[in-house]
Amino acid sequence: MKTSRDTLHTQITNADRKALSEIIELLGPLVNLEPIGHYASMTAEEVWLTLVIQVCVMGSARPIGRLQSNTTRYQDFREAVSLSTVKNEQDPATYLEEAFQRFHATRFYEKSAGKLATMSGVFQDGRISLLDGLSHEDDVFQTRDELIQRCPIFGLKSASDFMITVGLSHDVIALDTRVIGIFQRYFDYNLNSGQIQSNRRIYFSLEAALREVCQDRQVSLALLDRLLFNSGDLSVVELVVRHPQLIDRLREKR
Repeated sequence: MKTSRDTLHTQITNADRKALSEIIELLGPLVNLEPIGHYASMTAEEVWLTLVIQVCVMGSARPIGRLQSNTTRYQDFREAVSLSTVKNEQDPATYLEEAFQRFHATRFYEKSAGKLATMSGVFQDGRISLLDGLSHEDDVFQTRDELIQRCPIFGLKSASDFMITVGLSHDVIALDTRVIGIFQRYFDYNLNSGQIQSNRRIYFSLEAALREVCQDRQVSLALLDRLLFNSGDLSVVELVVRHPQLIDRLREKR
């Protein structure tokens, strides 16, 4: 799997396609995606928490992942950074920074808090307006660009992840460090996440090539995104312990 920085064309070899197809067949059934249109039933608090998580994972998803694995502590965190709580603070940035540090929710406490506190384009008349006028029926690329324009924390990766989470689209992929790391380790991919995220044309090229693979398997890009993100860093032992049904699937494929 390679993307030419000269032609901006991404090539996925037949061997890589076969390997991706095997991964999709084996791990795809383990993925639970938010349904398309989910955003229509989300409360302002739920949209806000989604934005908080987007900021916290910038740099690394591991801190928030560890926090989410502790149900009680994660619930305390949610209450601490809730929209209703933050709106009542005279200095939201300082409050959020202290909350992020107390819960070890992100690697960059001050930077993350500052980004959330300055998201003026997300609010209108005291309410969250980020999703106003957006629909899953609209052109996916225009919707992504509109989100990036409205929300200063978003780039292509984070906007794509947000769209999957709220059900605006399943036809995008969040090309983050973890996903690109899998491509580098197991598919000999030649670029790193920084090179991809900083160049729209390279991002689109890799995304389009992966979309073609998913279409051949009749699954969504979002499903590939989530299965790689959720399972890519797990050992075989961890996968089997968490998903014992995989043993039966592996036996069937022998």
